[in-house]
Amino acid sequence: MRKIIAKEGETVKVGEPIAIIADAHEELPDLEIADDKSPEKQEESSQVIMQQEDRTEDEKETIPGKIKASPAAKRVARENQIDLSKVTPSGPNGRIVEKDVLAYIQENKVRATPVAKKIAMEKQIDLKSLQKSPVERITKADLEEQMMMQEEESTIPVIGMRKIIAESMTYSKKVAPHIYLSLEVDMSKVIDIREKLIPLVQDKYDVKLSYNHILIKAVATALRLNPLVNSSFTEEKIILKQNINIGLAVALEDGLIVPVIKDADKKGLGIIAKETAELILKAKNKKLLPDEYQGGTFTITNLGMFDIENFCAIINQPETAILAVGKIMKKPVVVDDEITIRPMMNLTLSCDHRAIDGAVGAKFLQNLKEILEEPMNLLL
Repeated sequence: MRKIIAKEGETVKVGEPIAIIADAHEELPDLEIADDKSPEKQEESSQVIMQQEDRTEDEKETIPGKIKASPAAKRVARENQIDLSKVTPSGPNGRIVEKDVLAYIQENKVRATPVAKKIAMEKQIDLKSLQKSPVERITKADLEEQMMMQEEESTIPVIGMRKIIAESMTYSKKVAPHIYLSLEVDMSKVIDIREKLIPLVQDKYDVKLSYNHILIKAVATALRLNPLVNSSFTEEKIILKQNINIGLAVALEDGLIVPVIKDADKKGLGIIAKETAELILKAKNKKLLPDEYQGGTFTITNLGMFDIENFCAIINQPETAILAVGKIMKKPVVVDDEITIRPMMNLTLSCDHRAIDGAVGAKFLQNLKEILEEPMNLLL
């Protein structure tokens, strides 16, 4: 407020000026209005009016959650796009005054070279994200480094298969209390029998017999002995599955999928090998039919080919267990009180504790270990 024209308490006609509001350096209009107030009176009158305005503002700003600030502070904040909630007040009763806003602007002023400011404007880079110490200026080199980092960054949209996997795994960990049971298996005899069966299976079924094929058959056999592990859980009941359908997790570029070998306990190693190879090929070509990846009752996931020794897998709902298979490694073990080197493989069973207790899961692993260490039984 640059000039007060009307006196306090004076009656003024409608349309007549009572005061002049202008910027500090703005030229005042030449109003032909009598002004016989002395400088002292003008100052006194100005102070009275400002006090009245302050009281009015204070009354307005007693509303809960409303920021208390002087009109000048609000104007400066508005012109500079400042959030008043971030400004520290120094005025009476916690009120923000103009000097508080100006101090905030100075403290948060971004120091940068002219070239850096020009590049930032052209590339739409927020200089505040590069703010250095108060005495240092942002340079062209700083911006070039930032632009290189942004070019190196990339994102993968969470859609399609990745979105389904994310939702399924989150749901499984949320609803199923997982327990983990682990043991090691001597794979000496499995290695021997596989070497003998490879040419036979290759000749008859035109597919190479793998450890996964043997694991599928062995797991199916162990499930037949432990039907509770081949189940699904609902709030009202545990459903024991009549069919033993083994899913094998297959890694794809954009996630993983689990093709299912139906009635694996009733099929020989050659048929299992042939069906598995066909399903994996379809999976990698994204040609799996829904019936070929649905209906599983138990899942095997093998990361041994990636040199993983052991890990814990998340259950594939609505199943109640999943077997994680590690790498076959030569290790020193004690056999008949003597130390010898054997090819050992770690198996970790993840169980849904709502349906499977520790003893039940342990019995399944124990049976699976016996089958793999005497694999000739698989041929019976």
